[in-house]
Amino acid sequence: MLNPHYSYADESIFDDGNITPEFMDCVETFYIGDDDKQDQVMNYEFQKFQKREGAFRKKLSRSCQNFNYNPVVWWRMYGVDTPNLQKLAMRILSLTSSFTGYERNWS
Repeated sequence: MLNPHYSYADESIFDDGNITPEFMDCVETFYIGDDDKQDQVMNYEFQKFQKREGAFRKKLSRSCQNFNYNPVVWWRMYGVDTPNLQKLAMRILSLTSSFTGYERNWS
């Protein structure tokens, strides 16, 4: 949901009843014990991203529809009006997935 390549391509991703509760859990975990930041992310900053307000509305922000872009760099450029969501998105989108641990356990 936070990867702009997917959310700009199909805005119905925000309506997915499975993704939104998981995102809320993620926000609560990331900002554990900080109710103000949790509230800020869910009730203000995420809404700006979802409704394409501010920098998210810029024509250039749609550059994420190309396959040769880095979502972390995108958030660094366009997420300035939503600093708490920006930090969360950059952390999540910086994670890499790998089968290395899985393969190591089964070899």
